[in-house]
Amino acid sequence: MSRFVIFDLDGVLVDTQYAENGALAYVGQLMGLSLNATQQEELFSGKKMQECIDLMEEMTQANAPAHAMAIARAACEELIGDRLAPIDGVAEALEQLDSDPRLGMCVASNSPREIIERRLSQAGVLHHFDGRLFSAYDIGAWKPDPTLFRWAATECGAEGADSLVIEDSQVGVQAALDAGMRVLQYTGNSTVGPHKDGVQTFSSMRELPRLIERSHPLAASTAHFGGGS
Repeated sequence: MSRFVIFDLDGVLVDTQYAENGALAYVGQLMGLSLNATQQEELFSGKKMQECIDLMEEMTQANAPAHAMAIARAACEELIGDRLAPIDGVAEALEQLDSDPRLGMCVASNSPREIIERRLSQAGVLHHFDGRLFSAYDIGAWKPDPTLFRWAATECGAEGADSLVIEDSQVGVQAALDAGMRVLQYTGNSTVGPHKDGVQTFSSMRELPRLIERSHPLAASTAHFGGGS
């Protein structure tokens, strides 16, 4: 059995979820909605940005400002600034995983492809994925729809049952489970529990190579994975 690992982007590989949430909360403020950090996390994390704006319209019974998506994108980039850090321990974990020719990796995100590529490049980890970047915008299916993960695996020549998803959000975990894939939930905090019963959590990316090996042992034969989208 071969191994294939599908990574989420925001909150898993790059430290941008706070910026995504803060940018959407700024749009909410323009609509008269005040959200604390916990509420932002619950309402926004892992979801399509337009879905979050629609949700705030329902909550406030008010229309979002014109060009709300553009406002949110600009606010997000301002919060990120010129430098983007990978999640602590990610660079080291990817170096170790990438050194194994029997393992394939890709990124599958609800973000547009150009944002995926730019953020991975800014964080210095783009080279680990060899163009295997998959955006929900390319197929019109956003998590928690499992189609994104299934598409990514198929495009890379992997079977769903042989795929392991690394996620942090509730919608991402649900999408992985519905795709029939294993999932590891990154929390960044050892006190945070799983989004779904039975899902294994981990709080440090330095644990990831060991967890992947333990949860998804390699076959004796070498597997070769194809290119991305």
